[in-house]
Amino acid sequence: MSLSKAMSMLQRHWMILVAAPLIGVLLAGLWVLTQNPRYASTANALVVVGNSESLGVALTADNLAKSKAQQYALLGESRAVSDKAVEELPFDLSSGEALRNVEVASTSGSAQIVVRAEDSSPERAQQLASAWLGALEAQATEVEAGGIAGQSIISLETLSDASLPSAPSSPNLPLALSIGGALGLLAGLGVAVVRHVLDNKIRSAAALESRFGLTILGTVPESTRSARNRRRRDGGDVINLAGRVDGETSPKQHQDSFRLTESFKELRTNLQFLRPDEAVSIVTVTSAHPGEGKSTVAANLAVPVAESGQRVVLVDGDLRRPVVAENFGLISTVGLTDVVLGRVELADALQTVGNRPSLQVLASGPIPPNPSEILASDRFNDLINALAEDALVIIDAPPLLPVTDAAILARRFDGCLLVVSAGRTTYDEFSKAVSSIRKIDGEVLGAVLNRVPASGTAASAYQYYGATYYTASQQQDVAGRS
Repeated sequence: MSLSKAMSMLQRHWMILVAAPLIGVLLAGLWVLTQNPRYASTANALVVVGNSESLGVALTADNLAKSKAQQYALLGESRAVSDKAVEELPFDLSSGEALRNVEVASTSGSAQIVVRAEDSSPERAQQLASAWLGALEAQATEVEAGGIAGQSIISLETLSDASLPSAPSSPNLPLALSIGGALGLLAGLGVAVVRHVLDNKIRSAAALESRFGLTILGTVPESTRSARNRRRRDGGDVINLAGRVDGETSPKQHQDSFRLTESFKELRTNLQFLRPDEAVSIVTVTSAHPGEGKSTVAANLAVPVAESGQRVVLVDGDLRRPVVAENFGLISTVGLTDVVLGRVELADALQTVGNRPSLQVLASGPIPPNPSEILASDRFNDLINALAEDALVIIDAPPLLPVTDAAILARRFDGCLLVVSAGRTTYDEFSKAVSSIRKIDGEVLGAVLNRVPASGTAASAYQYYGATYYTASQQQDVAGRS
């Protein structure tokens, strides 16, 4: 995984990476609260081997003391020592339980022995360590006296008496919290990596372009309003001829609509220069599934084209779930179906948006029982070609995977724009959509990555950096000085 992909993964899953360590710390804290505190007391002793003024004998005695210290450490964890120690305790404790609560070790490179005893009571821990050291000294004396006639020259002498612990030795709260946080972070990274590996959703325009060899004609940001409008069938905002989203009231909403307007101006420009030798006159706008924003993209593409002075006719070809007329606040009961069936003249069915005659809408009309037959008819074909003689025709087509209408339209006319909902459409779905067009020799003009986060960590994770060098207020200032 490259560094850029790793950073993108971390940015996309930052909430997991923040929450997981916090959860780990919380669980560690709860674990500490459920544990009974344990106190540890230590006592120290030193192995002494006689006295000698000879340097050679002294070195030999020192080496012997170090060796004996290791042997006494093993002896200190024997049942014999445990039995002696529990007899001296002022409280009841079995020999086996005492063995589990005591550790005896020799200090590396020295003749010192450390006895460490644990108990839920600090006083009992001190008493256990003291009794254990006394029992070890007695047992060591017996062992040495049994091996040598008379008094042994090797003895175990106390260096420091057992201490009275003032604070619990376990559980160690700082250590537990640190381990909990570290384990939580590792778990969060694991979850992020697994989700990244299993994630099949389209999030990057560059990846989409390289994987399918398609031109990305536009990247449309998701505004705060459009995120809330997911309850609508198409879930997007439609800009008006003034370049704003209807109903915007705050500077934040104005900034969102500015980004939206600029992104569709960029889409308009890219579409105009897509074919240098032959202009695109009939564009089918579709998507893999419903709800990816195709109708909003079609409507918002028509607005900047009309603003440039070119005549545009937006045709609602989604005869199953028409929304174009609703998006512009127009009448939907008269439209395409009536014209194709010969019930209404085309001029009477076309509706002008606002006071700009350059933008007209042909609504769906009554929903027919046979939408596919309507769109496949010669009369529909002749109607669209007639409109394209002096206008750019944008057809809001049905989604590709549920029905085949859009693929047929892409083959019959100039081609189609495929709308992709960032973070929702999967590569498999998009691949099937592209294949459904190409297998009948239809043309995919390009793709539009829709609903890309425009700000925050998600924006860089989705590789959205904005469509202009100016903010809305900055561009107004530039326009005022020019």
